[in-house]
Amino acid sequence: MQKILLVDDMKNFLDLEKSFLKRAECKIYTATTGLEAIKVAKTELPDIIMLDVEMPEMNGIEATRILKNDPQTKEIPIVIVTSLDNMEEKAKIAGCNSFYRKPIDEDTFLNVIQSFIELKIRKFPRVPLEVPVKIKENSAIFEGEIQNISLNGVYLKSDYRPFLGSLIELSFSIPLDGEEKQITTLAYVVRQDKDGFGCAFFDLSTGAEIYIKEFIEKNKDKAE
Repeated sequence: MQKILLVDDMKNFLDLEKSFLKRAECKIYTATTGLEAIKVAKTELPDIIMLDVEMPEMNGIEATRILKNDPQTKEIPIVIVTSLDNMEEKAKIAGCNSFYRKPIDEDTFLNVIQSFIELKIRKFPRVPLEVPVKIKENSAIFEGEIQNISLNGVYLKSDYRPFLGSLIELSFSIPLDGEEKQITTLAYVVRQDKDGFGCAFFDLSTGAEIYIKEFIEKNKDKAE
């Protein structure tokens, strides 16, 4: 099983990256500083490192330089993922293998990793579900319509367009056995297109997971 080290001092971004890897057959390690990243890399020898730049104790550029000058870790691919400007040249000089700007969507994130290592991705069946949804971000509430659902998340349409990586709350119902099963869950915005955006469930409750599984099973003949 492939080992992936995610490094970022922002918990929300680490959670987002982990949500991108929910369907991947891999073992995930995390670190929140450059020093911790070096320690984990030398101990666990991951197959790839996704590394932020601006962190306490030691930044990602310096951590990259140290890892690339260590015989034990120099062959590990390092991808710098940052929101900072004017970092690409410094990252390349330090020895990183690739560089991407935040925000980064799920498809790009997985494609970057798969360009360096073989990563198996499980496919969750996705079935149509056209129901209203309330979208809550901070204290603001917006309306939209879910188009389809999988055990991993939903795709929906709305006049409201959150930023990639936003953590939002979704409230909607699923029709099961003549009843409306209410679901409220957190989700990360992981992709956007001209028509709407896709969300990956975060911290889905056991009850909600059971409802979604049952709905998908009953509608598996319509699965995409």
